[in-house]
Amino acid sequence: MKQLILLSFILLNATWINAQNTKEYSVAILGDEYIHENDSILNLLKAEIKSVVSQEATVVFKKEYYLMNQLSQEKAKENYQTVVNSEDVDLILSFGSFNNFVIAQNKAFPKPVILFGVINDDFIEFPEGQNTSQVKNLTYILTPKSYKEDLSEFKEMYPYKKVGIILDEYLTEIYPVKETLDKILGEIKSEYKIISISSVNELDAQLEGVDAVYISGGLYFSMEEKQRMIDMINNRNLPSYTSLVEEFSSLGVLFNTQPVNELNQFLRRIALNIEAAVLGSDLSDLPIYLDVETKLLLNIETSFRINFPLKYSFLIKTNIVGNANNLAYKKSYYLDNFVYQLLENNLSLKASKYDINLAKQEIKLANSQYLPNLTSSVTGSHIDPDLAEVSNGSNPEYTTSGNVSVEQLLFSEQASGNIKIQKKLASASEENYNATEKDAILDAGVTFYNALIAKANYLINDENLRVTRKNFEIAQQNYSAGQTGKGDVLRWRSELALATQNIVNAYTNFIQAMHAINQLLNNPIDYKIDIKHSLVDEKTEDQFDYKGLIKLIDDPILRDKLLKYLETVAIENAHELKSLQFNIEASERSAKLYQRSKFLPTIALQGGYNHTFSKDGKGSTYPTGIVGAPDGYYNVGVQLSLPIFNQNQRSLNRQKSLIQQKQLNIQKENTETLIKKNVNDIVYALLSLYTNIELSKLTTKTAKESLELMQISYSNGAIGITSLIDAQQAYFQAQQQQASAGYNFYLTLLQMERVLSYYFFLNPDEENQIFIQNLQNYLLTNN
Repeated sequence: MKQLILLSFILLNATWINAQNTKEYSVAILGDEYIHENDSILNLLKAEIKSVVSQEATVVFKKEYYLMNQLSQEKAKENYQTVVNSEDVDLILSFGSFNNFVIAQNKAFPKPVILFGVINDDFIEFPEGQNTSQVKNLTYILTPKSYKEDLSEFKEMYPYKKVGIILDEYLTEIYPVKETLDKILGEIKSEYKIISISSVNELDAQLEGVDAVYISGGLYFSMEEKQRMIDMINNRNLPSYTSLVEEFSSLGVLFNTQPVNELNQFLRRIALNIEAAVLGSDLSDLPIYLDVETKLLLNIETSFRINFPLKYSFLIKTNIVGNANNLAYKKSYYLDNFVYQLLENNLSLKASKYDINLAKQEIKLANSQYLPNLTSSVTGSHIDPDLAEVSNGSNPEYTTSGNVSVEQLLFSEQASGNIKIQKKLASASEENYNATEKDAILDAGVTFYNALIAKANYLINDENLRVTRKNFEIAQQNYSAGQTGKGDVLRWRSELALATQNIVNAYTNFIQAMHAINQLLNNPIDYKIDIKHSLVDEKTEDQFDYKGLIKLIDDPILRDKLLKYLETVAIENAHELKSLQFNIEASERSAKLYQRSKFLPTIALQGGYNHTFSKDGKGSTYPTGIVGAPDGYYNVGVQLSLPIFNQNQRSLNRQKSLIQQKQLNIQKENTETLIKKNVNDIVYALLSLYTNIELSKLTTKTAKESLELMQISYSNGAIGITSLIDAQQAYFQAQQQQASAGYNFYLTLLQMERVLSYYFFLNPDEENQIFIQNLQNYLLTNN
């Protein structure tokens, strides 16, 4: 016991002595311009430095030595001299173009200086193979930022001819920008235009004449100014590229190359450099390069907005950002306005509608048999003079005459029967078109819901890609911390490539689905559209009480009543049955026609008027004492005809009509049976699909919670990679099943509406309420 007390005393005493010996180490921070968003990063930096150096010294950051130069060279020099001359400053952290330019001009450094941030490799030249500053008390932290690499990669993504390079005006004053870019773009073999700005208002006019934009300025603009700058570029449909900060991607820059996990590496390198300085090491011996893995970000929203010709092969090496559900479009369609435009613009329906017009013309043609037939003619004749001379004036050598004749059908069984037959056939044609129209609506609905499934799969794969990327970064962090092996990183890299390929395939299917919709609507094929479904995309009520329907279907007693009611409605409304009935009636009238025509005559009225205008030559006068015919005269008559035998065609045609009646009646009976079958099949399918929806919702929710727990466990090293991959796959498969079940349910509802020949979403609420009321009355009154 005494030994334990003595040991505790010794340990406490040693801790007190160590605390007394820990020295205070003051760090000054120099920057170009204050950015509020950097406060959180600065706090992380301070915490990292204190954590690393705490055993050797107490690091302090005094407020009076946190100095900004406000983008002024003179102020930068003044700030540097202030901290150099201060006895309270032990080390200087400097970031920003002005500070680094001003400080780098010095030949000697009385105090340790670390230069980092906003330094481009193109402006700093070290001999090949030199990895340290080799200047006493000076070191750099250089990340692989390079105009040459950026502009080369940008051209690979988009073969620009003349790129506009946006730079802060002050940068061109202190660095050899033009000389550097001349060399770089000369090697890339592209033209360029320097767009030097100090205000975002100067940008728009300078974008003329370029076909792409590289953003290397505007870092110190406000968030609103940055957004305005990027909007100006996107409004001109110009592809853009930057490597400044990741927030530019969320603001709408098309391409952005960023280091992976740079911040943690960066903060750790600064802390280790300060620790080396505290321990007395010279900064000139520290490595200046910070090797980090980079990632290329692609804003999918911007690519749609500017109609960027995206190469799918590049998607394999890009990290897609932006909300895939917010893709730019010119018009959004729900099922109802999609169908309305279909009915108005679809070329197939327009062509089919002409069948009705043709049938109406056939009726008019049949009716025209009872219209008078009026003809007129004028004749001029010359006959042999010798014959004219002996005709005693009845046949002159030269004659001009005219004739008007009229025929009026008074009664014809053939004409009357044909009129009635054509009316029946016209009604059948209208019902055929109605059926074709409703089939077109169903086919369009199938296309619409398949497109919604394609869209859902695209969005699901987009989320899967993001989750995979997150897990990949967790694996990298665990590997860096020594918690996992290199195998996990490689496996997640493989999973990331697979997820990227899946989203490429899903995106292709989605675009093809949009093309199919545009084709149905007679839109330009590449017209930018979006599709939505009320109950899936938004919290709105549907016009059809599907939950009430499911309750009826699920009740065994009410289900039978419901089926009988739906069968009755479907048969009453079926355009196919109505068309068959009109054809049956036309066939019946045709049989009567051939039967009656044996006994009923055709009666017609005929009349005419003839007039001789002139007579000349020999025989043009009558001999004395002979009275000639008048120059003008008329005639009127009634014609009655009754065909007695016409090669037995009447009897054969009548037999043909009777056979057609039997055939049509069989078709009608078969159609009724098929309708009943379809009603029963669809009702049971709806019950099964609704059950799948409810189960898939539960499965998806459970799988998501499981994935989140697995991610935490994997991050903490509690589980292996296989468990996390299985959890992720289970979650996204559940999502796909839920989307398919939901949209297939509504597609089946649409099929039921087609069988009923009654689309609820196309009818006013009043008619829908009448339908539902009739159903309720039927269920209550029929036992």
